[in-house]
Amino acid sequence: MTARQPMPKLYTFEEYVALEQTEGIRYEFWDGEIVAMAGTTKRHNTIVQNIAFSLRSFARNQGCQVYAENVRQKLKTGQRYVYPDIIYTCDPVDLENDMGVWVNSPCLLIEVLSDSTQSKDFYNKRPHYTKLPTLLYYILVSQTDYRVEVFERNIDFWKYQIIEGVETIVELPLLQISLPLNAIYDGIMFNSL
Repeated sequence: MTARQPMPKLYTFEEYVALEQTEGIRYEFWDGEIVAMAGTTKRHNTIVQNIAFSLRSFARNQGCQVYAENVRQKLKTGQRYVYPDIIYTCDPVDLENDMGVWVNSPCLLIEVLSDSTQSKDFYNKRPHYTKLPTLLYYILVSQTDYRVEVFERNIDFWKYQIIEGVETIVELPLLQISLPLNAIYDGIMFNSL
C-alpha cells in the first residue's frame, strides 16, 4: 500500500503576490498552486538582455514596451500567471500603469530555452500562450546553438519555422521587427562552431 501524497497548498492570487514580495522569490501561479522559478545561467541572462535591447528601439518607435524576466503574463485559461523571458506589448491598458505586476495583452512572447524549461515552454506554456488573442508571435531561443523557433499567428492556424545560423535574421512582419541572430547571440560563443 502506498502512502497518500499530501494535497498541495492552494493560494489566492493576493497570497501569491504577498509570498513573492516577502520571500523575494519568483513563483509561477497555476490555479492556486505555485512553482518556484529556476535560476538561470549567465548565457541565458546575456541572451535575454540582448533580445530586450534589440527590441527597445522598435518598442519606442511603435509606442510599445518590452519587459524582461520579472513581469508576469496573465493567461486567459484559468487563474494563471507565468514569467516569460521577454514580453512585448503595445496594448494601452498594459502600458498605462507602470507599477502593474502583469501584462494581459502581449503581441510577442519569447522564452530562452534551458534543459529544465525546454519541455515546459514548448508543451505546457505554448498551448496557453497561443490562446491569447493579441499574441502574434511566440519565439523559442536556443542556448546551445544559433537557432530560433518562431510560431506566427495566421488567420486560423499557427505557422512554425526554424531559423538557424548566426548570419540569419528573424523577421516578424506583423510587428515590423527584424532581429538578427548575431545580435541575439552577441557575446556568446559556442564550442562546436
